[in-house]
Amino acid sequence: MKYNIFINCILSCLFLIVASCKKEPIDDFKSKIIGEWKYEKLVEKNYDYTGKLLNERYFATTRGEYYHFKKDGTAIQYFDQISDNTYKITSDTRFELNTGLVNPCRLVSIDKKSFVFVVEGPRREKADYIEYTHFLIK
Repeated sequence: MKYNIFINCILSCLFLIVASCKKEPIDDFKSKIIGEWKYEKLVEKNYDYTGKLLNERYFATTRGEYYHFKKDGTAIQYFDQISDNTYKITSDTRFELNTGLVNPCRLVSIDKKSFVFVVEGPRREKADYIEYTHFLIK
């Protein structure tokens, strides 16, 4: 009898732990990125296939350039031209931007006034790749 009570207590505790592990960090991340973010700067970094930085370019931004993340999963980017994209949050530090190609992104930092993320270039064996770091402000 005591053994059954012990097993039931353990199972109940495990259920509570699993039930309390909701996707709150993902929801929190999504709620933080919603809205219009103005560009502070955009940085392009070119790497060789070993990960060695080859060069770095800074793109000047003007007052009107922005990224607008909407609740419905769409994201409008205005940088030289307007592009309609979609995004999907995959964890509390990663998301994907679909610009016609699915681009994996890595969160660097986010708070109420700034948002920095890296669009990671496709990495193929023995091939160079490019990463774009977006520095955005509210």
